[in-house]
Amino acid sequence: MDGTATPITKSAAAKIVKRNFLEALKSNDFGKLKAILIQRQIDVDTVFEVEDENMVLASYKQGYWLPSYKLKSSWATGLHLSVLFGHVECLLVLLDHNATINCRPNGKTPLHVACEMANLDCVKILCDHGAKLNCYSLSGHTALHFCTTPSSILCAKQLVWRGKRRADLKGDLTRNFSRAEC
Repeated sequence: MDGTATPITKSAAAKIVKRNFLEALKSNDFGKLKAILIQRQIDVDTVFEVEDENMVLASYKQGYWLPSYKLKSSWATGLHLSVLFGHVECLLVLLDHNATINCRPNGKTPLHVACEMANLDCVKILCDHGAKLNCYSLSGHTALHFCTTPSSILCAKQLVWRGKRRADLKGDLTRNFSRAEC
């Protein structure tokens, strides 16, 4: 060994940054996440391929056949992962760095994932930052359709309330009362 460092390739450096970004998301290290984003080492909307055997992140059109290996992983942005893990701090850091709130790399928006995970805090934050309530997943569902468990009732109420409130502000009251009662 002559003591000289081996130069790292640009592609290897990018992989290291991407891995560090993903580790920061998984461990809720929002300080590290913020530092990476401030240094502009990685795009805030970078898409990751992550393990997703329960298909929380994925949305597929019904009737389409998929090979089993396609059902074991999904594509997701940092917003999706923050919501999946319930990491509110990371979610706020990403939103402060202008992450695309309605991004659907694998068919679902972060709001769809928040509702499926019954994470009321994430639902409120995403709605406060302009998430579209009526954005459809690839399978044709809105966020409200993903509120299917008893633990997600508060998320459903939040979506209905926010939808009614937006309509009230626009003067479209009757249509939303009939929608809320259905």
